[in-house]
Order: sequence, then C-alpha cells, then structure tokens
Amino acid sequence: MDANAKKTALRMIPYGLYVLTAADKSGSRVAAATVNWVTQVAFEPPLVVVGVKTDSHAHPLIKETKAFALNVLGKGQQRLPATLFPVSRFVAARRARRS
Repeated sequence: MDANAKKTALRMIPYGLYVLTAADKSGSRVAAATVNWVTQVAFEPPLVVVGVKTDSHAHPLIKETKAFALNVLGKGQQRLPATLFPVSRFVAARRARRS
C-alpha cells in the first residue's frame, strides 16, 4: 500500500462499530468480535490499537498470531453485528423480565 494512502486511512479512523476477525496460523480456528474502541498509534509503521476483551474468543488468537482484520461498518450496517452475534438466551430472558 502506498505510504500516503496508509496515512490517509489512519487519519480517517472514525468512532463507530467494527467487526474484528482473527484466525490461528493454520486457519482452523477463527473468531470474530464487535469492537468500538480503535485509535491510531503510529504512521511509521502504520499501527492501530484495539480494545479486545480478554474473555473474547478472538483474544487468544490475536496473542498467538499478532494479527487481526478490522472491518469498518458503514452507517447502514450498524445492525449487522446483531445478526452475526445473537444475544445469548440468558441476556434475552433477562431483558424480557425487565419489560
């Protein structure tokens, strides 16, 4: 990637919702997580920092491979994570009791 294009991309990191994906070195274990905290750390080399919960399935894969993909969701895609990561039955039942 062109150095100026990298700088432009890093400067344009918006606040929003992202889908982070990671895989082990063989590609046999894959995980995804929603992320809403991303910030630029450096231009050279181009680095970002991402907040990933330690109990996330993606966390050990990232620690192992030191790699992940960060997918930026557009305005019309904000509900997409709900289809990828359905609310657990426990949380859904708790919400139902509150209403």
